[in-house]
Amino acid sequence: MELVGFIEDSARFFGCQFLIATHSPFVLAIKQAKIYDLDEDPVDVKRWTELENVRVYYDFFTDHGDEF
Repeated sequence: MELVGFIEDSARFFGCQFLIATHSPFVLAIKQAKIYDLDEDPVDVKRWTELENVRVYYDFFTDHGDEF
């Protein structure tokens, strides 16, 4: 979460840009991130909630929600 905060602050206040390869839903959910889905042909821009790996996390935690 600290990394996400640092990236958001750096982009907002200092105009920094980042190129990040990740499957982390925490990093993918960064505000105003432009996400390229490299699994698509041709490559497509998507919202983080549309990505297959994020859906896997969501389904897992939904299925096991009663264990928390």
